[in-house]
Amino acid sequence: MGNVLTNNSSFAYSIEASLGVLQGSPEWFLTEPNAIGAFGATPTKVKRTPISKLRQNRKGTVVDVDNPTEMEVDMTMSAIRDFAEGFLYSVATNSDMMFRGLDAVAATGYTIPAATAAQGAKIQFVGTLATLFYAVGYGEAANNGIFPVTADTASTGTTIARSSAVVETAPINAEVSLAGIRAEAGDLALVVAGTIGTLTSGNNAAVNNIDFTTIGWTVGQRVHIGGDTATNRFFGAGPIVSYGGARIRTIAAGTVTFDKLDATLITSDGTDTGAGGTLVPVDLLFSQFIRNVRSDHADYLERSYQFEAEFPNLYETDPPTPVAEPDGYWYSLGNRANEMSINNPLTDKATMNFAFIGQTSEAIVDGASRKANAATPIEPINTEAFNTAADFFRLGILDVDETGLTTDFTDMTATVNNNASGEKVLGFVGNKFINNGNFEFSIATTALFTSPLVVSRVLDNTDVTMGWVQRNNDGAISVDVPSAELDSDGLEIEPNVSIKIQLTVNAFVDSFFGTSIGMSLWPFYPAA
Repeated sequence: MGNVLTNNSSFAYSIEASLGVLQGSPEWFLTEPNAIGAFGATPTKVKRTPISKLRQNRKGTVVDVDNPTEMEVDMTMSAIRDFAEGFLYSVATNSDMMFRGLDAVAATGYTIPAATAAQGAKIQFVGTLATLFYAVGYGEAANNGIFPVTADTASTGTTIARSSAVVETAPINAEVSLAGIRAEAGDLALVVAGTIGTLTSGNNAAVNNIDFTTIGWTVGQRVHIGGDTATNRFFGAGPIVSYGGARIRTIAAGTVTFDKLDATLITSDGTDTGAGGTLVPVDLLFSQFIRNVRSDHADYLERSYQFEAEFPNLYETDPPTPVAEPDGYWYSLGNRANEMSINNPLTDKATMNFAFIGQTSEAIVDGASRKANAATPIEPINTEAFNTAADFFRLGILDVDETGLTTDFTDMTATVNNNASGEKVLGFVGNKFINNGNFEFSIATTALFTSPLVVSRVLDNTDVTMGWVQRNNDGAISVDVPSAELDSDGLEIEPNVSIKIQLTVNAFVDSFFGTSIGMSLWPFYPAA
């Protein structure tokens, strides 16, 4: 019989067309689990115990099958993008602006399928106003990295134009993603007043303005104002370089307001002196944004997944004899995302746990019966792990007026829970339907006891807010909790160490943003 080694196995997923039904030409994606805690059918049997002189049980029957899938993975940009939409039950803004598996790179840029009207509207090039993209995974180094487009891509256009592109056949997992926009020199100006920033377009007699309603921005989204170097950043009086993250509060054609500003953002007139100097072409960096929404919202999404576990040599015989298709494959169908946690222990790598509720499992098959396209899965490409020592920005619990409460944490676990459950019906073994419960988001953390205000907020049940950004060489993720209440399990008072307080941040729907969590993703984020 076969001897199936863990390190020879693989675990892949495909997004279904409907619950339990694969798409017509499915794409499969490899995952990189550290451990799989549950997978496959778990039957419930009822034995027969009749009154009889035999005094023995009779063979029972299978009355139910549960089909959970649970795994732990290192927190990487690929792992986040794999399942974030599924767990937040929402389509990511700008998810249509990530192109993978392109046929080729031409001398003029990346060849894409015919752009839709929505895609074409977000790819802009007029004079020096240019949309920014980020490419990764190409064999030719010149084809990777952040770049401004060098030509417009209209509806039905088939090229993302780039200067100095090198001709190559694209690897199947190479990606080109929307990364932001570069304004015409001097077009943008920023005014910071208290906790609010106001960004305007159309300054300094700029010819080509930005219409903020067309570039792919959403209220609640976090963006980075300023590029990787001072060449594409604001300057305030002094001059002092001005750049950093901010959360979008309102959007109009020529004006955007922000809150939750990084301290490095200050008022600027769009010049390199902050007072009438040389005009600067400022970068605005952003990409995908996901938040939980109402079930009647246009972005609401009920996504299900199909999983494949590969078991090498499962059908091999002992002693070995030739077997045409010796590998085994087990498929779990109709998996809805239920619970996701982001785990940030002290001085370690960050990990994520995913738990799904499945509909049913099929019988294990050999390679001859493997599902369409499963033999050529797409491997993850953004696989650098986040660490919990150096990769954090703007981590803290704040009052709603953005007065800081605490920023010193020794651990943090953020949990999304959809309270999903399977629905059993007569005549169907397994879960015929998956019901979605109320969305919950909470953060359990241990903080240094540095302020009495934390205890005050717990006792008074005062509204607070929280957020953080984590960045590595593959990009960045930010998590924003617009409104929450604090609970506490009390103080930890031990000898020779700082006193700590156990806190739970329980998010609730924010009256302005209409959501409990916002998650912004960047393929490129400046190191400083």
